[in-house]
Amino acid sequence: MEDREKQLLIDKKNGVWTITLNRPQVLNAMTTEMFGLLRDVIVEVTEEESAHYLVLKGAGGNFCSGADLSVLGSLKEESQAHEALTVINDLLTRLHQMPKPVIAAIDGVAVGAGLNLALHADFVIAAKNARLQEPFVQIGLTTDFGGTYMLPRLVGMAQAKRLALLADPLSGEEAEQIGLIYKAVPSELLDQKVEELLARLRRLPKQAYSVTKEGLNQSLGHNLEQMLAWEKEQQPALLKHPEFAALVRAKMKRG
Repeated sequence: MEDREKQLLIDKKNGVWTITLNRPQVLNAMTTEMFGLLRDVIVEVTEEESAHYLVLKGAGGNFCSGADLSVLGSLKEESQAHEALTVINDLLTRLHQMPKPVIAAIDGVAVGAGLNLALHADFVIAAKNARLQEPFVQIGLTTDFGGTYMLPRLVGMAQAKRLALLADPLSGEEAEQIGLIYKAVPSELLDQKVEELLARLRRLPKQAYSVTKEGLNQSLGHNLEQMLAWEKEQQPALLKHPEFAALVRAKMKRG
């Protein structure tokens, strides 16, 4: 029997928590146990003061091939489906709303639920030769793991229908070109580019990052008037925050 705890590898270093999906023998296909483990770690990262950044990766040269076939079989039972999907929805909501920076690093394949898991990150960096695909309709299912929400917002409805309904595979390079991901890089530079992005994020004030991320997420369901009101509520508190005063002083010293 597979060791439940080793399906995820957790590395904690210098404020960066790296979650590695660890079932390389099946391209890191996710089990029902992994959904719960992921959710629990995301809760921990959110609440742990020493955790400042989250990185999602896959073991063995691939990100994730989606849900394990055993999961799809078990979901035919209504009670099991309800339980698993409740955990999945909680996991994705918490990941999407994570106040801290989240990076997904895609090498190899990122397919179905695996791709959509990555799309909830703030920044997705993929190898140029990675393979990204939404094959749900091809096997008689609907796009899930929040794909129906994320795809139109990231690439527009025309490209979202291309990806979700026609299941066109994309390379990492093509995914960057249509705006699905942040950046595509040579595979051998993937880890280096993640570290470079982390270095940039470390220079940003944490509270302003968190509040701005919240605002961008909220804007997708609000009109201009509502977002102006939100900004009006948030900015005074940020003006009083120690980060603002310290950054202004530093800028004045630099001239």
